[in-house]
Amino acid sequence: MKIRRTRALARHRVRLTSEEFASLKQLAEKPRQVTIPASHREHLIEAGYVREVLPRLNGIFTLALTGAGLRRLEAGK
Repeated sequence: MKIRRTRALARHRVRLTSEEFASLKQLAEKPRQVTIPASHREHLIEAGYVREVLPRLNGIFTLALTGAGLRRLEAGK
């Protein structure tokens, strides 16, 4: 028996702290020039709002917002 996801489940937003939401906004404004805490990066990636585009040396990553991340910013916190 296959479980179908409803639109309500698909639209479920992951809770972000105000600091994590601020990090998401910073990434939207200047994705290559911002440094965010590793915990924020991991949580935003798990939530599907951000993805790693290109890993660099010394643990520095290039991140990009996903469509879900852009929609979350449009909707606000």
